[in-house]
Amino acid sequence: MAIIEARELRNEELLKNVSDKMPGWYNWWAKDNEIKNILESENLSKKYYCEFKDYLTKGIGELNDYYCIYTGVAIKDSIRSRLDWHICQTHTLSLVKSGFLSTFRQSISSLISGNQMDEYNTNLFIDKLKIEYYSIEYTIGNEKAKYFLDKNEKNIMANNFLILNIQGNKKKELQEFLSDLKKARKNSKQKAIKD
Repeated sequence: MAIIEARELRNEELLKNVSDKMPGWYNWWAKDNEIKNILESENLSKKYYCEFKDYLTKGIGELNDYYCIYTGVAIKDSIRSRLDWHICQTHTLSLVKSGFLSTFRQSISSLISGNQMDEYNTNLFIDKLKIEYYSIEYTIGNEKAKYFLDKNEKNIMANNFLILNIQGNKKKELQEFLSDLKKARKNSKQKAIKD
């Protein structure tokens, strides 16, 4: 397990410290102010911060001032590749149109600026976050790894209030927000394509 500031993984030398040979999982952590910024986004139909703040999963130790907002897995690629994709992906029109922009980046850009082409402000937001990541001793794409990581991801989502996990997130209290987030993502994609 390791915890690192997201912006540090933009440095290739630091990124090389993350395994490129193993799958794994990761959690994204944000401070209260960043959470407030996205939950009170003008691109949502209402403000959710006050409604959600007591449900958020607060970190401990090094993550004491942070709250978990997203979890993900690297199964078919290495944990390094997956984190690099989320942190350093470039927002091109073809990626936005095709939906191959990282789902995490899609949500951030949709909430922060209402335009999925806004790589600059998406990066500014991401650079304020911390990542907790784990590599597991399996080969990439291994069926046992897939089973373990899928089960682990479901368990993390079931036991935490993860505001940016859309797929498979069954928290009853989040359903209205997730529907609103999907609309914001659709609108921000359309805006990116029109501009």
